[in-house]
Amino acid sequence: MKLFKKKKNNPVRRRVRAGLPLQPDSPFAVRESYKALRTNVMFSLPGTDARCIGISSAEPGDGKSTNALNLAIIFAEIGKKVILIDCDMRLPTVANNLGIPDEPGLSNLLAGQNSASEVIRHVQKYGMDVISAGQVIPDPTSLLASRQMSALLQELRKFYDYIFLDFPPITTVSDALIVSGQLDGYLLVVRHGKTEKRAINDMMRSMQLADARVLGVIYAGTPLAEKRYYGRYHNYDSYYAASADAERKK
Repeated sequence: MKLFKKKKNNPVRRRVRAGLPLQPDSPFAVRESYKALRTNVMFSLPGTDARCIGISSAEPGDGKSTNALNLAIIFAEIGKKVILIDCDMRLPTVANNLGIPDEPGLSNLLAGQNSASEVIRHVQKYGMDVISAGQVIPDPTSLLASRQMSALLQELRKFYDYIFLDFPPITTVSDALIVSGQLDGYLLVVRHGKTEKRAINDMMRSMQLADARVLGVIYAGTPLAEKRYYGRYHNYDSYYAASADAERKK
């Protein structure tokens, strides 16, 4: 039985999606929304210990990978030691969005083909480290549930302030919740006008069954009415609704 799927020789995908990643000259409203997200995450997880945070969504196309990448960038901007791990070994996007090699990556590391030093790449432009997904495999769940994955997260906590993990959608596969006991919490992405209520309910039910901590929800792609706040703007790409805020409103 082969562990890895056969793949065409295409080590670097140079086509980067428009608008990704977050830039210093990105629209003011977009940058402010991610700064607000950063602040709320920091208040949700106070202290000086390393924080390990999973980012997922209810369905494909909700924007989880966009938010995982931009969240890592906005934390690195304030001098935090950050690493982003693409744990979506079925449909990886991090390498593509950053224009870095797909391989070797997480799957190669967990399968014992490469060492951590060989898969961790420093992205100088954004001041952060990245582990891409690596070679596509037929059963990523078994690798995420392995002792090697647990050992990797424990080791990374010694060197980084924030570890962000981009997982597949929760209602599609179980990958995101396999490592819930090793994470400090999850940020869940819901897209305005796309994510169905049924999918959201299924996602939250799965989180409860796994006893996973939800730090908050990123409500992405919301068109807001024009407002006056340090000038005019029309859209926030995303905003963060902290669990604590929801509790206070009850």
